[in-house]
Amino acid sequence: MRIKNFIFLIPIFIFSSTLFSQNKAENVVYVVDNITVRENPERENEINNDDIDKVNVINNKDSLAKYGLEKFDKAIFFFTKEFKNRPTENKKIPSTKQMEMKKGNVWYYNNQIYTGKFIDYYYSGRIQGEGFLKNGNLNGLTKKYFQNGKVSLERNYVSSIPNGLDKEYFKDGSLKHKGEFVNGKEDGIWEMYFPNGKLKQQTNFQNGKMIDESKTYYSNGKIARTEKIVNDKILPDPNFAELDRQMNKANESYKNKNENSATKILSKVIEDYPNYKDVYFSRGTILLNQMKFDEAILDFDKAIEIEPYYDSAIANRAFASIRKYELGVNRKLSGNSEITVLAEKKDIEIPENEKSKICSDLKMAIFLGDRNDMNYEALDKYCAKK
Repeated sequence: MRIKNFIFLIPIFIFSSTLFSQNKAENVVYVVDNITVRENPERENEINNDDIDKVNVINNKDSLAKYGLEKFDKAIFFFTKEFKNRPTENKKIPSTKQMEMKKGNVWYYNNQIYTGKFIDYYYSGRIQGEGFLKNGNLNGLTKKYFQNGKVSLERNYVSSIPNGLDKEYFKDGSLKHKGEFVNGKEDGIWEMYFPNGKLKQQTNFQNGKMIDESKTYYSNGKIARTEKIVNDKILPDPNFAELDRQMNKANESYKNKNENSATKILSKVIEDYPNYKDVYFSRGTILLNQMKFDEAILDFDKAIEIEPYYDSAIANRAFASIRKYELGVNRKLSGNSEITVLAEKKDIEIPENEKSKICSDLKMAIFLGDRNDMNYEALDKYCAKK
């Protein structure tokens, strides 16, 4: 969290990836819309100065005791504009952040098992989720929301067990996945989608286990693979047996720190399978690790050309561009198969046109579901509004 000075010289916070640290010389508690902040806020649970309606500071011991905060030296109360405009009846509905989950995963409110509606809010005051508790257990339809107000998840429960249709959405409101739960286990056909509405993957389940076959698609609608499933395991597709063997061989070389051998193997795979996106991503990641940034970007470009919604390639392309400007040629980088972790040197100005591409890639990667901390940190560093 970052602390900024408020108009009344009261420290106001903007949540980022970590919770504000408590002042060691003074034991301070923060309360947002009458809800005590108890734990580190998750990503995308920001509150900005523009969200705040008013701030009250209490440091009188008797006053703190009235709020049950006598163990603190100071309490800073923030009230959001959203809270101010919230209907009175909604203000009376408790949040799970005001409840306690006790033995048996049962929700208690004011030391009693709770039955009734609940509404959770982001620290900005916007709605985060809502649902119904019966005897302290989730029952019926529960919804979660993005900060922009669009639904992120719809899930049905019976006694806190998922049961019924389940839907997840992208931040723009497009469907991400859907399927049925029966007594907490996937059952029937589950489908994943690309943001353009095209099918990404289709898998059949029975009592929580995969059966029959699984199909994966490209975002242009073409089938990528059809794989048989036996005993809840996906069998290798015989049409890709040699490709998979070579990819595994390259991966082993890479794990054994023989990057040049891995690159040669992947280059040969590209000759034989020029339309396979993962091989470009793998080679591009190795090139990124070797600080061959322009070559890495070309490989990520090709992977993204084959699959425009390839989140890992989009993220790595952003970092290849960043490091191209910010790293010298004499620093060794460390990496892994998912995302390359890079050493950093002093800041260097990145041209605005390049920065625009970088920010676009970072935002798209996060939008698609790659919520790696590095992506958020880079977004904060290079793309924050001035």
